[in-house]
Amino acid sequence: MISLPDGRSADFITESSAPEPMGLTRIDDATRADEALRRLRTGEQLLWVGDYHNGRNLLGALKRRLKNPASAPIPMNLSESWRQQRAVTRTTAELLGGVLVVVEAGGKLDLRRAPETGVAVELAWGRAEGPRVVALNTLIGALSAAEWTRKGIEVPGLTGRLEPRYGVFSPTRHAYVDLVANLDVEGKSVLDVGCGTGVLGFVLLQRGARTVVGTDLDPRAVECAAHNAELLGLDARFQAVEADLFPEDERADCVVFNAPWVPEAPRTRLDRGVFDEDGATLRRFIADVPRHLSEDGVAALLLSDLPERLGLRGRGDIESMVAEGGLQVQSTFDTPAAHGRPRKSRDPLHEARAAERIRMLVLARE
Repeated sequence: MISLPDGRSADFITESSAPEPMGLTRIDDATRADEALRRLRTGEQLLWVGDYHNGRNLLGALKRRLKNPASAPIPMNLSESWRQQRAVTRTTAELLGGVLVVVEAGGKLDLRRAPETGVAVELAWGRAEGPRVVALNTLIGALSAAEWTRKGIEVPGLTGRLEPRYGVFSPTRHAYVDLVANLDVEGKSVLDVGCGTGVLGFVLLQRGARTVVGTDLDPRAVECAAHNAELLGLDARFQAVEADLFPEDERADCVVFNAPWVPEAPRTRLDRGVFDEDGATLRRFIADVPRHLSEDGVAALLLSDLPERLGLRGRGDIESMVAEGGLQVQSTFDTPAAHGRPRKSRDPLHEARAAERIRMLVLARE
């Protein structure tokens, strides 16, 4: 619990491993960005009590001051450059996370000109009887996510709209959907590992799969996938289960895994959809998937080749893991990464990002 300046106690909401603030310093519209940054760098946690939009402007000013620090050494290779950029991103996120606000019971943000926040807060973190403290930047992210939930999104290859949720990996990279369209799932059972919104499982159901079980480590994703299945009228053939990769004793004709592809440590819960420290999750999947396949079943492993292009993982490492797991690559499909090409050509990572491809390895027992 956090002690508020008015004497009340509040819970702390965080999406990362950030420790609970030990104390809060009130700041308002009179606080300049340089002063706020100085305080943040000394470890102070700042409680914003001013105008909501002025608080957003303060965050923008802090971001501009934290961008591209001049003291950073020139990297020697792409992997060092990538890690340097990520370190800047992490430092920025940690410092911005020190600008906090109080969300009252019912999700209300008691600031001047504050928008309605109750729905977004409940969608992201559930209801609470008392006040909670959250980073202003995190709350802004929850508000944006709630708007996406309200509007829904269309995914090429899927009939109907999905409602993404805060903290659930959103299907903005459509290359994965394009690739799973190559799978023959007519009348077959499917296990969608790390299902997120459930998009891949839904695409396969609409392409003739008999049933899909979607698993995810995050209960928010499980709830989101189940909700989307109902929206699409697929809930009779779709089940969402909270599990670390595989449900116990579950077997399927086709196991699909849109794997976290960067072999580095995640910083937040959502990061786990992209970052996998030392490739541990990927190794566990490859080692365990044979016992979750039916007799003639296959596993479809989808992941980006960007780590290989950046030198974060060696070329051929994935294939070596597959062979060590007693599997063989039955077929391979790939497609360009379905995102806008980086425009900053002076970025040392530009060429690798522009050339990124998404692969789907179809694996079978040897």
